[in-house]
Amino acid sequence: MSGYVTPMLLITGISEANHFYNTGTVDVKILVAGGIATGLLALASNIPGVAPVAAGIAWVGVVGALIAPIQSPSPAQNLLKITGGL
Repeated sequence: MSGYVTPMLLITGISEANHFYNTGTVDVKILVAGGIATGLLALASNIPGVAPVAAGIAWVGVVGALIAPIQSPSPAQNLLKITGGL
């Protein structure tokens, strides 16, 4: 079970923290969407042989959540700004 739960918690936390950093408000929709996505992966991982695939999808999602500019600026851009990089 922890194969996909940890990255899904990271995705939800990264998205919520980035939204809070950008706007100063908490968005409950991000938390609900993270819970629903984790639940869907839990259902899918019960299919024999799909658990490693579910974990892989979740870890790819972590990378995507960090670098994809879904929120403007993206978490990676905010990290660079906070740390003084580039």
